[in-house]
Amino acid sequence: MRAFVTFLGCKVNQYETELIIEQLERAGIVVSSQPVDVDICVVNTCMVTNEAARQSRQLLRKLRRMNPDALVIATGCYPHLDALSIKDCGVDLVLGNREKKELVKHINEWFRNKEQKVLISQPDYEISEQVSSFLADRVRAYVKVQDGCDEYCTYCIVPLARGRKIRSKPTQVVIREVKNLVNSGYKEIVLTGVNLGRYGRDIDTSLAHLVRRLLNEVVEDFRIRLSSINVQDISAELIELFKNNEKLCPHLHIPIQSGSNKILKAMNRSYTVEQALALFERLRSLDPFFSITTDIIVGFPGETIGDFEETLALVKRAMFSRVHAFKYSDRPNTPASRMRHKVPPEEKDRRMKLLREIAEKVAADYRAASVGKIRTVLVEMNKDGVSYGYDQYYVRHEFVSLSTNVLAKVVVKKPNGAGVVSQVVSLEKSVVD
Repeated sequence: MRAFVTFLGCKVNQYETELIIEQLERAGIVVSSQPVDVDICVVNTCMVTNEAARQSRQLLRKLRRMNPDALVIATGCYPHLDALSIKDCGVDLVLGNREKKELVKHINEWFRNKEQKVLISQPDYEISEQVSSFLADRVRAYVKVQDGCDEYCTYCIVPLARGRKIRSKPTQVVIREVKNLVNSGYKEIVLTGVNLGRYGRDIDTSLAHLVRRLLNEVVEDFRIRLSSINVQDISAELIELFKNNEKLCPHLHIPIQSGSNKILKAMNRSYTVEQALALFERLRSLDPFFSITTDIIVGFPGETIGDFEETLALVKRAMFSRVHAFKYSDRPNTPASRMRHKVPPEEKDRRMKLLREIAEKVAADYRAASVGKIRTVLVEMNKDGVSYGYDQYYVRHEFVSLSTNVLAKVVVKKPNGAGVVSQVVSLEKSVVD
């Protein structure tokens, strides 16, 4: 029996997709990289925006057309939002986030009964699962350490799919999982969660404590990167870990969402622009090149031109190394969906275009400032004699070919599109920036 498995959305979904693949392989099901001539299709869906939901539906319909006789399964977050609409996309099994952990059981039941089902339970399960490898990425591994969100952002529907209770993976389980992945050859471990900064609040520990233990107890040649984390959850203890520690990448994805305090309040974000800027300054005092990437929502209800201009000013001042911009879209049953003064679609398009132009200029300036600096790049792929990979600041490099899955010292020569061109240097000639 053959299966095709894919996902949309965040790094948590990517991690859980690998768990799905491992379940299938343990059951003797061959996982194919191509969605043709398969018996089972599994889509780990996303619904964080209208666009993500649309893409999930579109992909499910496409897989049904390509495999009319296959078992088509929709799992992940979308079923928690609207199980009936996704069921109508030619889906045989609609499973919630909890149910994906027992996917093989549900597959076996379907083949016995051939009965279309919707199975969605409350997302309040404990986290103890571990992955052993990643089919989609042979050099970087994602480790989910936390699930659930106990915040109430007015635009966000994620707590409905992931639960409002913080659930943390036991520290010793995380350490064991990371050690196994590093011993299997992975050079970069990305810690991820639905609300990563809240890790440990339910088990009397903290993200900083977890990271410190990983840095101290996993001694092999590898590095750690943290995924998305909110302003209010970046503690002084966590910041201190970045000081003079090459194993912890000086890069954080901090979703700022808006540069207007008025809009941040309407979003129910628990920080101000001034607090965010003070945090950025503290991080850059440790390393002037400390990389801060972010998310920004354009056209939130009530966002005036003045509010938007404050966001543009923040982007310039913060020197984000990358901005992920999203047009606001109403999500069902959220407070923001009921707010007045919606921004017209054409105005959201205009603001999005302008934001992207400025963000690209700011990011280009950030990359240009690295010319002549030594960087450590994780070599991810080789093509036509050229190697590609990301450095500790999450900047993409290209340079003369090396073996993959090595951490290589390079010197930046010039910017190139969305990345830089570099040259390998010998360790003997390297200098400390």
